[in-house]
Amino acid sequence: MQTIRIPYTTDAAGRDLIASLRRVQSAAIRSAYANAMAPDGSLVVEKDVRALVKARFGTAVLDSWALHCAARLGRAKRKNHPDGKVVFGGRSQLERRRKGLITEAEWKSKRLLPFVSYGDRQKVRGNQNVHLRDPRTLRLKIGRFRSGRRGKLTVDMADLHLAQLTGNAGQIISQVAAKCAKPEQRDRINVSYSIDDKFVSITFDPQDLPDHPERRAPVAAIAGRAVGIDLNPSWIGITVAENMTDQSQLGETEALDWALIKLEHAPNAPAEVVREVLAAAADRAIGLARKWGAATIAIEKGLGKLRSGGKSRKLNQLLNYWARTLFVAMLRRKAGLAGIKVVEVWGGYSTTIGNLRFELPDACAAAAEIARRGFTGRAKLKDVLPAFDEGWRARLRKDVPLPAEAESWADVHRGLKAAKTIGYRRPHPDMCPDPGGRTSGIAVRRLGRRRRPGLLARPVGTGRPQHVSSEKREMDLESTRKSG
Repeated sequence: MQTIRIPYTTDAAGRDLIASLRRVQSAAIRSAYANAMAPDGSLVVEKDVRALVKARFGTAVLDSWALHCAARLGRAKRKNHPDGKVVFGGRSQLERRRKGLITEAEWKSKRLLPFVSYGDRQKVRGNQNVHLRDPRTLRLKIGRFRSGRRGKLTVDMADLHLAQLTGNAGQIISQVAAKCAKPEQRDRINVSYSIDDKFVSITFDPQDLPDHPERRAPVAAIAGRAVGIDLNPSWIGITVAENMTDQSQLGETEALDWALIKLEHAPNAPAEVVREVLAAAADRAIGLARKWGAATIAIEKGLGKLRSGGKSRKLNQLLNYWARTLFVAMLRRKAGLAGIKVVEVWGGYSTTIGNLRFELPDACAAAAEIARRGFTGRAKLKDVLPAFDEGWRARLRKDVPLPAEAESWADVHRGLKAAKTIGYRRPHPDMCPDPGGRTSGIAVRRLGRRRRPGLLARPVGTGRPQHVSSEKREMDLESTRKSG
């Protein structure tokens, strides 16, 4: 899914309507969150949560669909936070209210959630409550029966005037508005909206837009190739790996190309800057996949759950200041438009194995092992880790003292950690302060335009990818389709 956030303006009546809808729906979401967990610890079915919310709040302000969205959102929040300790408005703001640092009115305003209306392609313009009439106009409409279905229908409306967008965002919104205007049900799409006091967030499936500006021709896939990504607080490693024989054998896996991104934005950088940096990293990974004919990009599982809350404030900022979940979602969207599949793999021991096998910087070496697990998973091999046979030691680095009696990769990992071996992780290259030069076979340049904070290191003299004949391309595409 893709979301575009646009500032808007409206008249006084429109602002009063939005404030009223947000106030009641926020209360309904909190009520759904509080009642979405049964006493036995199981999640209450959505139908029961919806019935409870509608019985409690009726249709005095919201219509049936708006209450349905509130129940669905509150239940989803409880599913993600089953302990029930979420503080709507923020725990820090609650403490400020307890200390009298903010007024009751300010605390209530912080507890207000955006008005949410989920998409419904059965309805005209893909939504029941909000209609995108053109790229600059949004109509909010709430219809309610005052006394049951036989009562008088009351409709409240407000027109929101959206800011003019340019570039890719402008093209996308124009295409979404054109799709919403089609009356035939088979041509309709789901469009969801979230409205706060300043911005409208429009969410849709980019696959519904055939002329999406980021759409690319499907990659000419070559079996046995994949791109791996290793995410670190200050570095992102991207590596193309290949194994055309036995994909379970680490010694048969070769790194074809790599890119190393150094993140340089501050922990308190604006969200727009972080998005630009992550978008540039995703584009680099997709570019390498298309260059080398890799139809798979592999990432580690569970990246969104990594958080740091220790005593070191600096370490917490390093680990938490950029959103891994945001990067993965962005990568999936961009890769899907390019005909590339993103898969999640188990990342255990990838750094250790990658550094022992590949002569690459630390993050890129780990990314090479992640890439190997990517095409291993597509081949449906049961073992995620590479084979640990009698000759495993002969194919690894000679300058690292490995445990003599290791019987598994877990033993190797624990032995290196216990011995506190210095140098088994290959250091990252020194990025020259004035990018554009070459150092030890490494070319360094800025990550992107407009002084985007970040540096990109690439190997000098990387070989050209092999030519893929039309017959080979058709065979590989057919094999990819059969393997899922």
